[in-house]
Amino acid sequence: MQPHTTAPGAHAGVRVLVVANRASGSAAALAAVDLLRQRLSEQGRRVDELALVAGRVEEMLRAALSGVTYQAIYVAGGDGTVLAVVEALAGRSVPIAIIPCGTMNWTARDLGIPLDPEAAIDALLDAEVRHIDLGRVNGKPFLCACMVGFGSLLARWRERERARGNSPWVLWPKLVWRGLSLIQRYRHLRLRVRTAERHERLRARALVVTANLIDDRPGPVPRRPRLDAGQLGLYAVRDASGVELMRLGMRLMLGTWQQDDALLATSASHAEIGVGRRRAVSVMCDGERVRLRTPLRFTLERATVAMLVPRVGRPTA
Repeated sequence: MQPHTTAPGAHAGVRVLVVANRASGSAAALAAVDLLRQRLSEQGRRVDELALVAGRVEEMLRAALSGVTYQAIYVAGGDGTVLAVVEALAGRSVPIAIIPCGTMNWTARDLGIPLDPEAAIDALLDAEVRHIDLGRVNGKPFLCACMVGFGSLLARWRERERARGNSPWVLWPKLVWRGLSLIQRYRHLRLRVRTAERHERLRARALVVTANLIDDRPGPVPRRPRLDAGQLGLYAVRDASGVELMRLGMRLMLGTWQQDDALLATSASHAEIGVGRRRAVSVMCDGERVRLRTPLRFTLERATVAMLVPRVGRPTA
């Protein structure tokens, strides 16, 4: 691995905040924070650190950001921790740098940030700012995706497994297989999908709404080639048979899933989703469960969130 090339003292006096989620990545997150503090201090930056405690995340972040101006916020955690920082910033344009220590690290992947924490630190010490879109469902923000249906059950299972101390490399494959098992047993939802271009009623096992569109490259982790295109992706797994769902799973791996009849795939700038006669449903936003009233109203705010990403053409020696 090549060392960073920023001159010592180039950022002297600049104040930054390092946020760590002890439950997201455990030892890996703590080791990344130690290394990050060292590298930032070598550049002459003034480093404040915030170790989040479960149940007090929002309170701690708002207190840390109250009355203090930071040049950047470095987040050692996963998608849920990054989203919590975005919420606490409440529209302030402070760049966020992600040191991936979570389960999926979806935002980091799509921004081209190395998934190895040490490599991510090296890449982000000399970074550039990119503004990405922010999704909202009934006002609740999300950077990656919202899932309705069996996703809430999957989130509860994930929290139990994470509490046992499983690393992300162990947890992620188990999460995929658990999801395939749950979706075959989960009762269908009666959805009413309304966008500017279409009105449709369907029975579905799950609905996923993404902030920008997923491409059709093969692999277990979906990719979004752009995070600033201003389009929501709507993906509904129809009430199909077990065989059809297994076929869809295979096509997910092969990258041909968008042509499968078991899936509704469309895009929209905004959408309204009704869920049967339910007055409220559990929704998983960037891996975190919330309960929201129906109908679910999805919107997208263009280029709202400032992110630090590896600089194009960054020297490697």
